[in-house]
Amino acid sequence: GGRRLRLPRSIRGPDTTLFRSEYMYEGMFLLDSNRFAADPDGVQQQLKGILDRVGANVVASRPWQEGKLCYPIEGQRKGLYFLACFRMDGGQMTELNRLCKLNDTVLRQLVIRHPKVIFDAMVDALTSHDGALHSPEQRPDPRDPRANFGERDRLPEGVEEER
Repeated sequence: GGRRLRLPRSIRGPDTTLFRSEYMYEGMFLLDSNRFAADPDGVQQQLKGILDRVGANVVASRPWQEGKLCYPIEGQRKGLYFLACFRMDGGQMTELNRLCKLNDTVLRQLVIRHPKVIFDAMVDALTSHDGALHSPEQRPDPRDPRANFGERDRLPEGVEEER
């Protein structure tokens, strides 16, 4: 008979399987803006496919900024920055980098591991009502009559702005 290997209690789950080292990440992907302009849904599906292949659970994602690059990257002078917040097994990072390098649409990528507080703040910013990312100092004042706000940001009836 063979010997049975028993895992230490510290790394055993209730079903005696190994815990995965799942972490929260923010990914900034520099994409070929010409391909994105021609087929935005297709490019987003390509990126989602890469993240799916490494077992990532995408919590929030959106195109962030398009602009001229400081220097050409793979012959491209313009690029689109695409942000994604996702949970993934830390052991899949090498595979994620490999898949991004093999994809012609992804010019560069940067993935940062965040603690829960920052991750939740990033998800909140990515899914905010106005679609823009703001630091608290940069958020428009909801009391400013020039600002265009959704209903949830308006002052309640009968409440006047302090002057």
